[in-house]
Amino acid sequence: MKKALLLVTREEKKYIEEILGLLETAGYEPTIIIPVRSDHYLSRTKLNEIEYSIEENDVDAIIFYGNPKPSIISKIMKSTGKEVIDRTLLILEIFSQHAGSKEARLQIELARLKHVTPLVREMVRRKRMGEMPGFMGPGIYDVEKYYRHIKNRISRLRRELERIRKRRESMRKNRSDIPHVSIVGYASAGKTSLFNTLTGESKPVGEEYFTTLLPKHKAILYRGKKIIFIDTVGFIRNIPPEIIEAFHATLEETVFSDLILFVLDVSEDYETVMHKLDTGLSILSRIEADVNPIVLVLNKIDRARGGVVTRIEEEMTSDLYSDLYDIRGIVRVSAVTGYNIPRLLDIVYDSITRTDTVQEDEQVAIEL
Repeated sequence: MKKALLLVTREEKKYIEEILGLLETAGYEPTIIIPVRSDHYLSRTKLNEIEYSIEENDVDAIIFYGNPKPSIISKIMKSTGKEVIDRTLLILEIFSQHAGSKEARLQIELARLKHVTPLVREMVRRKRMGEMPGFMGPGIYDVEKYYRHIKNRISRLRRELERIRKRRESMRKNRSDIPHVSIVGYASAGKTSLFNTLTGESKPVGEEYFTTLLPKHKAILYRGKKIIFIDTVGFIRNIPPEIIEAFHATLEETVFSDLILFVLDVSEDYETVMHKLDTGLSILSRIEADVNPIVLVLNKIDRARGGVVTRIEEEMTSDLYSDLYDIRGIVRVSAVTGYNIPRLLDIVYDSITRTDTVQEDEQVAIEL
């Protein structure tokens, strides 16, 4: 595991467990954690502290968990001679470890190049001003040449991904009328475990983040009706826009689904669960999937704390959520033990049947 120096803002410090989980998944071990005031300002005193920590600790990289400006990143890199990885690049690094298809690899490369473009522009600017002699090896001509290469590569990647998306769209138009049910939720909520239990599959699961990048499909037959379940990428707090765009394929499946199973880990405390629910719903809204019917799946009920689940259910059935979303049901389950899975399948079946009936009635009305 690579050693890293972790820079974390005061705002992010309260999410240290999530941060450490992402670092571990990416293969980094934070040898020292340094709090900084914000990701838009870095004092000379704080920079001296970073330099001293680098000298005292043999680290491979600096993780700045936030969205620091290119000028901040270049200042740290120039001062320490170490690679600086921000939050988005860290997540993309994890994604690259799980990329199992050509499309995923292209999406990751595109997102990374788009994200580092402002940093390369900053390098060009500083080179021209003579502020970064010898920085990162190449001279001013080579840096500008690299910048032009990035822009050309981005254009080629966009064209290739557009061709792939058009093929997928054509396949979707030709697909059968079998109902599609997407399983969504926060990272590590147990989505893949639920997918395995519902479909009889044995896809890899684990506590690490983002074991699922591209959608996994499996059809089952329930009460005489064929249903296709789709396992999707996990949500994260304040998901970077680049990630939303990069994994268009997975998120697109959710948009075109007939039903969404929103999985929540109710073994966590009430505030955490509700925060993750709101995070996920905001992402569904950003991709315009929030108009689809939703079933809230309260997973890990066998590990839930007393009273927390009841409080969550009361909140979810309040006007705040029921007026904004088409919530078809709330069900307590354990994907690991199989508790209440038949009840969940009944809710899925009833919801899909209801949707089919509404669509048939609308078609009749149109024909009349």
